Amino acid sequence: MYNSTSPIADTAENTKIEKMPIWIAFLAVTCIWGSTPMAIQWSQLETGYQFAVVARMAIGSLLFLLLLPWMQRRPAPPRQLFLVAMVSGTSLFLSMSCVYWAALLVPSGLISVLFSLGPMLTGIMAAAWLGEPFPPAKMAGSLFGVGGVMVLFANSNIWGSHSLLGIAIIILSVVIYSAGNIAIKHWNHNISPLWVAAGSIWAAFPLFLAWLLLSETPLPKEIGMQSTAAILYLGVVANGIGFIGFFYLLSRVSAANATLVTLTAPAVGLWIGSAFNQEEIHGSLLLGTALILGGLSLFHWGFSFSKLYKKL
Repeated sequence: MYNSTSPIADTAENTKIEKMPIWIAFLAVTCIWGSTPMAIQWSQLETGYQFAVVARMAIGSLLFLLLLPWMQRRPAPPRQLFLVAMVSGTSLFLSMSCVYWAALLVPSGLISVLFSLGPMLTGIMAAAWLGEPFPPAKMAGSLFGVGGVMVLFANSNIWGSHSLLGIAIIILSVVIYSAGNIAIKHWNHNISPLWVAAGSIWAAFPLFLAWLLLSETPLPKEIGMQSTAAILYLGVVANGIGFIGFFYLLSRVSAANATLVTLTAPAVGLWIGSAFNQEEIHGSLLLGTALILGGLSLFHWGFSFSKLYKKL
């Protein structure tokens, strides 16, 4: 599906995860990220957003500790691994804090939709800082996807009234997320995706815990089944499979291509919202979904289409 721009060394020490087909990782991350905003909202129904994110990070930290026997491959020089962990952990802390806070103010589908701005921001940053190509077809594909986002915004009945502050917080989160991906891409040469994901969780968890303790937020006395299930899903599936899959993509393809999951995840998120929250399916949603997926296709295969047209 993609051309590798930063391949992981093909050695006998590579884990099965590192040999996973890229399209499987892309599909898994898309589905997980599409469901994550709704799970974030469910996780803080009875807990508060700070406790919810700390509980998620605690589960993720424990999960990667349990995975250590399968992470025996030397990940990288300690200094490089520490640097990548600090960069990815700090980016994760700042970006996710914004998302959890904004989830109190805006609908979960809107969070996913706003994150579809990530590929264009990441592509522009990667072109400027990493020298990655960002040709006209990729720019057109990104704009096509953003056009789909605008269609979703056009019908105000989808979202109702929502806070401008919440929207601004999500956009800030996208900027932090995109910049963090560029930094990780720059320094994570030949580091296993398992170690990048583990390092980011382990580095971020103390920051989240300190944030909770310093805020003196009271701990919840009871946690309902819905919040518990959402926290477990986020801690195990989103933190584990989602992060490993994304960092795998980031190590095998360009930074802009890896973040294309933020173009497909909104469509998945909106359909999940319809199935589980009884959100309305209407024409503008279908059109927006089609434009987003069309932009994704143009972003990846625009030059192939033009070459095929010339041959014909």
